[in-house]
Amino acid sequence: MPLRSKIKIIKAIIRPNLTYASPVWSGCLDSTHLLLQRVQNKTLRIAARVSTFTRTADLHRELGIEMLDENLLKMNRKLYDVLGQNDNPLIQKLSNITENPFDTYS
Repeated sequence: MPLRSKIKIIKAIIRPNLTYASPVWSGCLDSTHLLLQRVQNKTLRIAARVSTFTRTADLHRELGIEMLDENLLKMNRKLYDVLGQNDNPLIQKLSNITENPFDTYS
């Protein structure tokens, strides 16, 4: 299977499973984020057929995939922006309650 197809599968199936409900657990320990990042790294290494000696940053840059924390930060910012723009006052308050919980790893 071509690498391009593997990357599409990773982005469409594997990454959503890693980031499911991320606004809820975004404030968890860094060790938890690290475990999820390792799963993504291993998946990318298998897809690209590269050794463990390839630097993680190089692997992500070459494949055009963000590190997991960068992706979580982008997703959470987008969610809180949408919450603030909603017409429902209860939903608008949700964007003010937590004051950007995702800033802990920015």
